[in-house]
Amino acid sequence: MSNRRFSEMLNQWEEQRQQKQELVTVPVSVAKKDLERLQALADVYDQPLESIMADLMHAALAEAESSIPYVPGSRVIRVEDGEPCYEDEGKMPDYLDARHRAAHPEN
Repeated sequence: MSNRRFSEMLNQWEEQRQQKQELVTVPVSVAKKDLERLQALADVYDQPLESIMADLMHAALAEAESSIPYVPGSRVIRVEDGEPCYEDEGKMPDYLDARHRAAHPEN
């Protein structure tokens, strides 16, 4: 095994170790039909059910987050390339505040 391959393997192990440290277990209830679908994906792709659920949740959250619409307000908050950027009066500011509170519950 070349030094490069060995180094890549060690880096991959370290990345996996760090990812595992970030995992939290939460109880979740799902519809029986959804559990069947999840189990089918796990079987077809030879992955643990928990990994399939976590990956799907991660992808769904990223999609949901990017789908929160921007609602331009009347107040200009900055100018970029000569164009005014208006404050967002949609749900994104509230979402970002709630996300910050969830990440820092002691504040």
